[in-house]
Amino acid sequence: ILSRIDDALLSEVKKKSEYIFDRLSACSGVESVSGMGLMIGIKTVKPAGEVVKACMEKGVLCLTAKDKVRLLPSLNIDFEILREAVEIIASECER
Repeated sequence: ILSRIDDALLSEVKKKSEYIFDRLSACSGVESVSGMGLMIGIKTVKPAGEVVKACMEKGVLCLTAKDKVRLLPSLNIDFEILREAVEIIASECER
């Protein structure tokens, strides 16, 4: 896998990360977004467990880490799939 990590892949990871940070930081139900690359923690107004459960019911697998929703998608995730998942997460944070 290390041989597949190149500048093009890392550039895409940066774009995906920026998209996630920008989109979720703008949500009224999100207190903060932190992390590096695609290892992202989301501090939500609602309990993280509630957000994770609702997301999983809609097909988005995420985790909890202490009081945050944790995202760990693969580096090569398709941008459209990522966008769909982030929209589900955003909607569940705002409910």
